Amino acid sequence: MKRKVLPIILSVSIIISLCAAAIIYLYTPKHMDLTYDATYYLTPKPIDSGKWILEKNAAGFIYYLYLPEKYKTNNEDASAKLPLIVTFHGSYDKGNAFRYGRYFIEDNVQKRLGPNGAAVLIVFARLNYFTDPHGTSLLIQNVCIKNKCIDKDKIVAYGHSQGAKFVVELACAEPKLLCGVISGSGFYQMTAKELLSVLPVNFYFATSSDDKGIFEQGSPTGKRCARFCRNSRYVEYKTRHHFWVELKDTTGKKNKDGTDETALDWLASVVNPENK
Repeated sequence: MKRKVLPIILSVSIIISLCAAAIIYLYTPKHMDLTYDATYYLTPKPIDSGKWILEKNAAGFIYYLYLPEKYKTNNEDASAKLPLIVTFHGSYDKGNAFRYGRYFIEDNVQKRLGPNGAAVLIVFARLNYFTDPHGTSLLIQNVCIKNKCIDKDKIVAYGHSQGAKFVVELACAEPKLLCGVISGSGFYQMTAKELLSVLPVNFYFATSSDDKGIFEQGSPTGKRCARFCRNSRYVEYKTRHHFWVELKDTTGKKNKDGTDETALDWLASVVNPENK
């Protein structure tokens, strides 16, 4: 009897070990090797507009980059390890692009995102909406190559509306690029295969049930991300309509000290997991 049972026990143990190894692998963040591309790297002389640096590359992307003052003229300092927040506006909504970027350069936010602050990249759609995950990934990668003070393993994409749909699409297309995604009123419909590829990515997904058409498409993805992806949140409102995530928004969870967790608390835990 024992001779029959032992092989079964051994087989079950092997299967369990393989399943555990597969789960660990799927949830382990993957590191991206940055790809240099002259079309995305080379730009005319940047324009210094105070806190922001304006650039336009040969691929047609216009973007503003914020670096903490210390690193604006010392962007080769790789020891800074600045997280990078990349923001995406909604369809035909370039006028609001700076609104989202400014959230992340406020002093209290910069202090929460890292000991040296954080870099912020405002990307403008080449058309009136975002359509090119691969090209956008190359843009972000080459900004990191040009600015060694940025930590390529701590990139978070923030989007509203069509930009919120796009940041989820970007994560699915380039799962090694992002460690976090903030999607407010997004409507990307993620497949099961895509979900498996983004399990290590931290998602903050928020929708409102009175946002007709958007809610029906986006909420299933948000719920699945919150259930299966690393350190993820799904927040659902009743009457907020078509909105963007504000850093003071609460997630429905509690911090260790018993206070309500905010979107900023969550973001700080994503870019500084050692301090969670």
